Amino acid sequence: MKVVQYNHWRTAMPHHDHAHGNRPIEGRHSRNYDRMARLLMKPVYRRIAADIAASAPRGAALLDIGTGPGILLQALHRTRPDLRLSGVDLAADMVDLARRNLGDRAELHAADAAALPFEDDRFDLVVSSYSSHHWGDPRAGADEIARVLKSGGRLLNYDFPHAPWDALTASGLAAVRRSPFKAGWTSLIMKTTRLEAEKRP
Repeated sequence: MKVVQYNHWRTAMPHHDHAHGNRPIEGRHSRNYDRMARLLMKPVYRRIAADIAASAPRGAALLDIGTGPGILLQALHRTRPDLRLSGVDLAADMVDLARRNLGDRAELHAADAAALPFEDDRFDLVVSSYSSHHWGDPRAGADEIARVLKSGGRLLNYDFPHAPWDALTASGLAAVRRSPFKAGWTSLIMKTTRLEAEKRP
């Protein structure tokens, strides 16, 4: 059942990072993805952005992993313009679309979750939405997240129930809570789980 749901949503909704047989989303697929994300998924991203914004420290440095065309970062900028935003995506085409959508409101890079192009202890928050179940090596991604987070910094991950939750808290990150998340209309046809984890001292 999980495989059927996964394959259905790979074509029906945005997914950000390691998609399409471990290949990045490129060319016309990235442009179609951008249109779908902007037309169909904005309410979902607004709910996620509101959840992130409610607990983000003032002026926090925030990284979005698997940012796709930057729709979540757009919503965060509108909600919390004080945040210092960065984003990465495996696909260079997606990063180009994010730059078009965001302008100079975020620092953006084409990069793998397992090899983040940032110095140690850079971010107060790392977030990801519907991306971690695509990561080729989620344990390496968790190690990188722990590396770039400041001590006491947090990971907020929103993904499907079959995402690699245990791998994300296997080293360096301690789970604070994991719970269902109501992501707007999509809650009627898919389930979203929210993980909050903290970098261990």
